[in-house]
Amino acid sequence: MAFKIAQTMSLVSICIPTYNRPHDLRRAVESCLAQTFADFEVIITDNSTNDETAKLAATWTDPRIHYHSNNGNIGPIASTEKCLKLATGKYTKLLMDDDLLKPRCLELMVKGMEANPSAGIAMAPMDLIDETDNRIFPRFYVFRKMHYRYRYQVGDGLIDRRRILKDFLTRDYPCVVPSGTMYRTVALAPIFPLSVEADFAGDLNLCMQLATQWDFYYVDEVLTSWRYVPKGHTAQLHREGMKVGVFYYVTRKALENKFVQEYFKDDWEKLKRDSLFFCSCRALLNGLAGLRAGSVKLISNTIKTIMREDPYVTNWLRLPIFVFQQIWISIFPAKLPPPREP
Repeated sequence: MAFKIAQTMSLVSICIPTYNRPHDLRRAVESCLAQTFADFEVIITDNSTNDETAKLAATWTDPRIHYHSNNGNIGPIASTEKCLKLATGKYTKLLMDDDLLKPRCLELMVKGMEANPSAGIAMAPMDLIDETDNRIFPRFYVFRKMHYRYRYQVGDGLIDRRRILKDFLTRDYPCVVPSGTMYRTVALAPIFPLSVEADFAGDLNLCMQLATQWDFYYVDEVLTSWRYVPKGHTAQLHREGMKVGVFYYVTRKALENKFVQEYFKDDWEKLKRDSLFFCSCRALLNGLAGLRAGSVKLISNTIKTIMREDPYVTNWLRLPIFVFQQIWISIFPAKLPPPREP
């Protein structure tokens, strides 16, 4: 079923793939309709296995909302790709069906992208909320308390692709959760089809692939809310462990890119070694899920993956230092001015 198809193009397409969560979807759509920037469309692709979401969509009268049923569950990757391909705007804003936009999200992201045509992505910090939209501060990997996700720097600004790509590969993931980013639609075309092999890190793979050819624009204001609930997919991954080989897959895919090889040709061997070390750090953090669960198998599989995927023995020896650093910065975080709050 599809209805409410507009005849005019909007500057921004907000894409919301959804699955059996009409209550959350309603709040997500309401956060779109509350934007200070009005030139947008909302595209919903529905994987639901019942008709509750279709019934909800039928109650919306705003002509900017376009609902498309997938006539069953075609999987999250296929539904997301379908949603992105339906976008007609100059900019595409992915929004997970349980996340929320702050009122000025589109306004500030569009402003940054319009002023910087070399930017393929706009990104901003996210706060974290619970089932009832209350602000929360969960701990990731046992010891790190999260006030914001993806706080990249102090102050707005354009970030050169070489700088942010190196950060993705060797230091941290500057942005991953799709709700916290906006894409220049033309930049997405070479990315299709979305990678199935990237598994749960498909959003990371997308950002890293775009970083090979585009600059990023950072807005130092909290523009979205990420819903973090105990039964949610992300919380489950942190609690039960991830397929850590995916981190190595995504990194190697980026390292194979000719633009990446050109950017870092003067220090290529070091970049490869440091990139694999960062993957091993992410994998080691996954082992904490095994400690919490008392799962010897999960811990063992994590160690085996590190030894199989990372050929640098020196990287293995650096891992205890990394753990100490993570504990240290969790106890003594950097005292930086916080991002702007809406």
